[in-house]
Amino acid sequence: MEVRKKYAFVVPRFGEDIAGGAETLVAKLAKNLSERGDDITILTTCAKDHRTWDNFFEEGEADEYGLKVIRFKVTERDTDIWVPLQIKICEGMMLPVEEQINWMKESVNSYDLYSYIKENSNNYDALFFAPYLFGTTFWGSLICPEKSILIPCLHDESYAYTDVIQSMFRQVKGFLFNAEAEKDLAESLYGEVKGGEVGMGFISPDKELVRNAKPYFKEDFKYILYLGRKETGKNLHLLISNFLNYKEASGSTDLKLVIAGGGSFEDVGSLSLLNSGEIIDLGQVSEEDKLRLLKNATILCQPSTNESFSIVIMEAWQLGTPVLVHANCAVTKRHVIESGGGLYFKDESDFNLVVDEMLTNGFLRKSLSNAGKEYVEIKYSWKAVLDRFDKVVREIG
Repeated sequence: MEVRKKYAFVVPRFGEDIAGGAETLVAKLAKNLSERGDDITILTTCAKDHRTWDNFFEEGEADEYGLKVIRFKVTERDTDIWVPLQIKICEGMMLPVEEQINWMKESVNSYDLYSYIKENSNNYDALFFAPYLFGTTFWGSLICPEKSILIPCLHDESYAYTDVIQSMFRQVKGFLFNAEAEKDLAESLYGEVKGGEVGMGFISPDKELVRNAKPYFKEDFKYILYLGRKETGKNLHLLISNFLNYKEASGSTDLKLVIAGGGSFEDVGSLSLLNSGEIIDLGQVSEEDKLRLLKNATILCQPSTNESFSIVIMEAWQLGTPVLVHANCAVTKRHVIESGGGLYFKDESDFNLVVDEMLTNGFLRKSLSNAGKEYVEIKYSWKAVLDRFDKVVREIG
């Protein structure tokens, strides 16, 4: 097979057993580029845990998803410096540039990785960095900015307003965005940017596997499904509050909230709530169980306001499940408007009305799920995504 292009993707961590939106997006994009004939290398650190960033994997070459991976040790960092700066920026404080640089200096970094990029950048047609908020992206992309293309996974959050991030966005060669709304956000923050929407592709799930997927629960009840990390940054605490208020206001007895994903429930709600039987916390689930949960859910709710794409929404639509998103997330709101595959809420009253309509109107649920499925099939087939990838990379130049 003739090699088309030679690309390197740089991410702070990478592996088949690492769950994360940016990591999954890069893995699938890189794998599909490789399968069509591009020469792909993944450059990453030896870290696995995104909280500690301790070295876990052996350094050197490895194989993940059938891709060539080169891992470099994480450079020792001073969290006593990083943590207070991270908290200040998270709370909206604008720090002096010197402190912002220290914030990035004590982020996850690998000096060995940076040396490799410096010595080998000429061997690649382009270097892709994801996501935007890590030292590996910031320092790595500025080593050879004329070849650096960001896959930023950008959110409207305080970090995006810092001087150092603005500087990076204005120096690199271009951008692959996951959604048009993400590009709109970048231009509102940094001015005109070079790049466009690419996104992530999906293949249709195996029909027999879907057909034979038995309900996850033995009992028969309706449930709203949340699938993702258990943390306030994903607005799960808001979903829990809205759900419990809806239950009290509506008197509904057979509706439950099912939560599946990593993290601790203690971070988003009192453990006493689990004893009520209204909320079911499953923890991390297998891909097979995720399919069963999605297929049989009444609604998938994605309450986060910080999303640059949302893989789980596409997976729900593929399995015929309508979605509910937060009105303050431009990306997911545009997905449901463009597709006709879901609805959105802006407050508790809104949530109650929308959930009530989705639960009681079977025709609406079917209409929404059919529209969402068609949207994924047309816009996010791998052919469509790779065509957009080639077009955007050509336009970046």
